[in-house]
Amino acid sequence: MKYHLTTLVLLTIISVLGSAGPLGAQDLEVVDGLFMLKNDHGARASAMGAASAAIIADANAIVYNPAAAVGLDKFTASFGHTVHWENIRMESAFFGTGLTPRLYLHGGIRYGAADKIEKRGIVPTEEPEAIIDAHDISFKAGLAYRISPRVSAGAAMGWFLEEIEGYRGSAFNVDLGAQASINEQLDLGAAVTNLGSAFTITKASQRGSNDIPLPTAYRVGGSYLYRTYYRGVMDLVYFDDVFHVHLGAEAQLHEMLGIRAGYMSGYDTKNFTAGASFGYRNIIVDYAFVPFTSNLGTSHLFNVTFTL
Repeated sequence: MKYHLTTLVLLTIISVLGSAGPLGAQDLEVVDGLFMLKNDHGARASAMGAASAAIIADANAIVYNPAAAVGLDKFTASFGHTVHWENIRMESAFFGTGLTPRLYLHGGIRYGAADKIEKRGIVPTEEPEAIIDAHDISFKAGLAYRISPRVSAGAAMGWFLEEIEGYRGSAFNVDLGAQASINEQLDLGAAVTNLGSAFTITKASQRGSNDIPLPTAYRVGGSYLYRTYYRGVMDLVYFDDVFHVHLGAEAQLHEMLGIRAGYMSGYDTKNFTAGASFGYRNIIVDYAFVPFTSNLGTSHLFNVTFTL
């Protein structure tokens, strides 16, 4: 378990290339920047295979489609906690609220931290050169607009920040999305998230990294509600130059209890997901169970959502 975890994390950090330059610096290559923010967000979405392009009126779904804030007529806030493997965690806080009958405000923050990472160079060594930490942060805020009773659109702007062993970098990014309610059962959605230019991470008296592309994702999907209590969702996602199919379903078994399951294709280490929701009055607790292959263990996601 420790070997696979270390390998995965090191693929996302810094590799040393070439010889020392001015001031003893070395060229750095970041193989996969902002890697923690590439993990699926939200316990509800994750439990349904992260198929959320067409989910409406959900404070966490705005990560996948900024038009999803439409319908949040009351102030809604959601706080999330995720444990990935042994030393990676994610924290989040998102909100959405209606400003007018047609205009909605939404925003949030995601923070990821990887602790006690063993740093090594190109030549493998038994003992690490150092123990380092990595931090990813995303700030987002935007608006969603109900164009007609059945069609809405949204946009969000934000900043990504990454810090690895004193190296820091940031980038501006934009989300765009739209949703349409075909009828009372069928909703459609499409979005592109994290549009922006590549960035680098730098450190005083050191050379910067290579260009780091943003985790841009393209989604189109649908959501079908059957007899009020059962929902099926599907997204087609283009991410990291690969097409993926995301499938999910949820069933409301009781006013206070729901269950979920999902499947994602085209990923190296994840496929099936599951989860549940527990609600009481204006509070909902969502949980997702995401097992990984290649001995990477299991991730657990939690969200607490309330309305005022």
